[in-house]
Amino acid sequence: MSGFEIIRLTDLTSAQRAEIIPALDALFFAASNTQDFTSADEKAAFRETWLGRYITHYPNEFFLALSDRGELLGYLAGCLDNPAQTPLFSNIEYFKLFVEPSEKYPAQLHINTAPNARGTGIGRALIDTYTTQCVKSGVAGCHVVTRVGAENIGFYRACGFVEVARERWDERDRTLVFLGKQLV
Repeated sequence: MSGFEIIRLTDLTSAQRAEIIPALDALFFAASNTQDFTSADEKAAFRETWLGRYITHYPNEFFLALSDRGELLGYLAGCLDNPAQTPLFSNIEYFKLFVEPSEKYPAQLHINTAPNARGTGIGRALIDTYTTQCVKSGVAGCHVVTRVGAENIGFYRACGFVEVARERWDERDRTLVFLGKQLV
């Protein structure tokens, strides 16, 4: 897809941020595996866990892919801090499963692209932009955690991530996979 740019969330003015947040929320919830919430509070807590804290605490590592018309095509929410050692992420239980691999691959990311932007190179451009930021910041590696068998694993592998660890996560016997990318 031609006609897009990758910018940091911090590149936007306050007014522009306020305008883009509804589009971020819409893309986030549309791409989420969780679609049903018992209350507005539960939905708000879910958003805060997987999107809000990145916007608030890590806006310099939050990248947007915008079309030449200003349409949100995708985003990457990143954090250069090791989540297994950062109190802000203590409510995400699975980081406790991946303490050791998080040492080698401390930076983390979450990425979503709009359905019409998938397969166009936008996701790869977001990851390339983020990993360049990681290298400039002296971070040796980054990671993503997903479910074994998830469709996104092929995308991450194509972007240079390799499987580092697997752990059984919950009582439904779901297994998570830790994919890492060595940067330096």
